[in-house]
Amino acid sequence: MARTGKPREGCEGYRRPAARSPGRSGRRRAIALGAVHLLIGLHLLHWVITGTTLSPVEPSESMYTLENGQVNAGFIFFIVAILSTALLGRWFCGWACHMVALQDLCGWMMRKIGIRPQPFRSRLLGWVPFLLAFYMFLWPTLKRWGLPWFEGQFATVASWIDPVRPWVGFTDHLMVADFWATFPSWWIAIPFFLVCGFATVYLLGSKGFCTYGCPYGAFFSVADRISPMAIVANMDACESCGLCTANCTSNVQISREIKIHSQVVDPGCMKCLDCVDVCPNGVLSFGKGAWNPLAKAIAPTRNTHLSLQGEVSLAILCALIWFSWRGVYDQIPMLMATGIAISVSFLIWKSLQFLRRQDVSLQGQQLRRTGAITTPGLILLAITISSILLTLSAGHTRWNEVQADRHFNEAQVNLDQVLIPGQPPISPQLKESAALAVQHLQRCRHFSRGGFALLEPPGTILEEKLGYMSAVSGDLIGASSWWRLALEEKSSDDLLVRYGQLVELQEGPQALARWLDSQRERLGNRLALVNLRGDLARRQALSAFQRGQAEAAARHLQALVGWIGEEPELLRNIADLLDQAGISEEATSFRQRAQLSEQNSPPPAGTTDRR
Repeated sequence: MARTGKPREGCEGYRRPAARSPGRSGRRRAIALGAVHLLIGLHLLHWVITGTTLSPVEPSESMYTLENGQVNAGFIFFIVAILSTALLGRWFCGWACHMVALQDLCGWMMRKIGIRPQPFRSRLLGWVPFLLAFYMFLWPTLKRWGLPWFEGQFATVASWIDPVRPWVGFTDHLMVADFWATFPSWWIAIPFFLVCGFATVYLLGSKGFCTYGCPYGAFFSVADRISPMAIVANMDACESCGLCTANCTSNVQISREIKIHSQVVDPGCMKCLDCVDVCPNGVLSFGKGAWNPLAKAIAPTRNTHLSLQGEVSLAILCALIWFSWRGVYDQIPMLMATGIAISVSFLIWKSLQFLRRQDVSLQGQQLRRTGAITTPGLILLAITISSILLTLSAGHTRWNEVQADRHFNEAQVNLDQVLIPGQPPISPQLKESAALAVQHLQRCRHFSRGGFALLEPPGTILEEKLGYMSAVSGDLIGASSWWRLALEEKSSDDLLVRYGQLVELQEGPQALARWLDSQRERLGNRLALVNLRGDLARRQALSAFQRGQAEAAARHLQALVGWIGEEPELLRNIADLLDQAGISEEATSFRQRAQLSEQNSPPPAGTTDRR
């Protein structure tokens, strides 16, 4: 275990500061991590230039392979990284991970201003990466295999689990056109870096996120246990100066481990080699150690800053905060929610210490001194209260999102049943579920628009859902209002069709025709608009014809010419109707136009002009 005082006289560490900086390996690692980011930049640039590129080389992409069978570059890369870890030890985290690069950069910047983050130690929170790894990579397969049986035994509980998508086998998704589809937007990515970089490093130590939040590290930790390679020690030259432990950014108690095992057995060791560089007597090196998986399996338990009650309380608190932030606003990704959860949990724990104890410090900053509250202490308290309020807001929104999704799924029907006359009526139970979905969805709107949320899901998904559920509940005026708002921002084909059907249902065919003309001026001849206009014209023509109004039927079809052009069959139908109405001269004109259109149209593909 690292000594708390100076090394004994005669040891080189006695004449050197305990904060001695790593040397050549640290610089090499910085170059390697910089090269990783350069490759990421080139990958992104290739996509921007060509429009198609290799799928993201990111371990999280493995989720899509395991759940949907989409074999991508991230899945292949992750498998290779795990296999190489089983051979060489946990090298990837120290030399190729962009999140480690971010944390190292944050730690380096803090050291430049005199802050050396000390590690926070918790045993239960150390299991978080393994739980996340199970959820991301093992749960999709277990759910696919076991959910059918579970539904048969526990139908009520199973209804809360997302349904399993049909397994279609493995498919090739190595090349993609929408490279950014699985990544958050930039205004989420920046806070992500601040939370998982600066916040976790300052609060939890130089590798805080790796220790308590990285699911990929859980796999590397397991693979490292069977690796024959390790940091090995020549104990004959060791003088127990403790510099190796003091300078380990992976929070491994190296001096204690080499004393017991003559090598580092903690699978948290990322093989960054900082300890090798800093050792004054050349005791440490990277090489083949005594292959003893049992020693790694029962590696010394890390110390903890918490009592058993504190460990359990902090773990429960972290879980509640995680569920509050996970996926809220359809924006916060899982790893960002994890970074927020462990950071806010730590802030609450430290703030409770601040309120109870006479002397409390954080990373060298005195928060209370003999009972007196300092300025850093007030800042910590303000940050903690703000974090709690933000978490309560996120949790409230997340609860409403979950409830809205539940009622939304219960009330799903084909909208033809609502918007097209003559369909079977909606049951009262479905209407009630839809009305409850509307209530919860409205609470998910931004507080400036009548809701309670700090943010909203991107795009128009919220307005579209509100319109859908309003229509099912029988509130057609509300549906019209919500869909009109959505159309102002995004005019999807499906939304155009549904809103058009609603306009006709509420205001009649003439209102639909006017609305279609206005949308044509705004959007051009969109296929959805053309189809709506064609369907309307044919229904109006048929209705007029059945009433014996041949000329009116012809005029309805004639209005369609401006939408689809001089289509020969349409022109002949108009001519036939005009003939029946006794307007022979105009009918002849339409037949001539039909003949001219046929002559000017190109021959069908595969035919040859034999004249």
